[in-house]
Amino acid sequence: MNKLSKYIVICAVSAVVLFLAWYFSNILTCILISAVLALIGNPIMNFLTSVKLGKYNLPNSFAALITLVLIAVILSGLILFIIPLLGKIVGEMSSLNLEEINGKLAVPLQDINIKLHELFPTMDKGFTIEQMLMEKIRAIFSFSLFTDAFNSVTTFIINTFISIFTIVFVTFFFLKDNSTFPNMILMFIPDKYEENTRRAISGINSLLIRYFTGISIEAISITIINTLGLHFICGVSFQMSVVLAFLSGVLNVIPYIGPLTAGAFGTIMGIISFYSSGTDPNLAVETIKLICVFTATHLVDVFIFQPYIYSNSVKAHPLEIFLVILIAGNVAGIVGMLIAIPAYTVMRVIAKEFFSRFKLVQKLTNKM
Repeated sequence: MNKLSKYIVICAVSAVVLFLAWYFSNILTCILISAVLALIGNPIMNFLTSVKLGKYNLPNSFAALITLVLIAVILSGLILFIIPLLGKIVGEMSSLNLEEINGKLAVPLQDINIKLHELFPTMDKGFTIEQMLMEKIRAIFSFSLFTDAFNSVTTFIINTFISIFTIVFVTFFFLKDNSTFPNMILMFIPDKYEENTRRAISGINSLLIRYFTGISIEAISITIINTLGLHFICGVSFQMSVVLAFLSGVLNVIPYIGPLTAGAFGTIMGIISFYSSGTDPNLAVETIKLICVFTATHLVDVFIFQPYIYSNSVKAHPLEIFLVILIAGNVAGIVGMLIAIPAYTVMRVIAKEFFSRFKLVQKLTNKM
């Protein structure tokens, strides 16, 4: 087979694989989620299998079942705790008198609006900051949003049940035998590349276990710190503090952009929560306090949590990470930004194993 024919075959096979991945994207997504859960549960699995019961070790099946139950209990507890709080807050927010809040915001923001129009003469004469904020809030709590959600709830529940069952079933076998997922991949790899692929899978597995474990600990820590700060320093209600802190913990998974988004959204929602409780806050003081809490938490994250997580897993320059996140965001939005770092880690390990002769690959992977 000449080179041209070889390249044509490779392109054709790649096109078929990509088409199948797109066509069966729901199944593939469940398998990938199962793989991530198995990676997160791997440290628990290793601990359980190392425990001796007399002369015997705990069988892999029982260890996998216990690990799966622990993960399910944690996730279920989190959902059962957050959903009622979120429902209560949405109910309170939907009953707000937005026009009254708009009027209260107009006074303290009046000087800023005047300055904005002076700095930008071409700006629409009717533009005000409070008007922009109210439009965003109305969009978030619009009636059509809840109606659409209600209309699709049956389909959502059925699809969710099927997906959860699939994920639980697949995760159990990934935990029980950690060679299951690698063997699935090796089935499609030619024999001459099998050894390189095994090394790549081993490296990816090690890095991603540390990454997802670290990210989980980071998200929980951010949630706890922000909950305490918002409630005890800013005086935000406990329910609202938990929801905003949980959101900030989840968004914090996206480096750079996530904390900024969480801080901006949390500050706006914190101010609105004061008005919803019937208080008349000092807008400037409360805004500064909210910003300070989110900023302080972010600094703790940057100087304490992230150096450990990224130095032990990603091992990439901050500029690399930033560019990867921007590209992923443009290609696949929020989902792309969430999976950007682990996907980039996988690509770098594969590149190191198969394309190490290229100078660019050597530069990008010299710390791995």
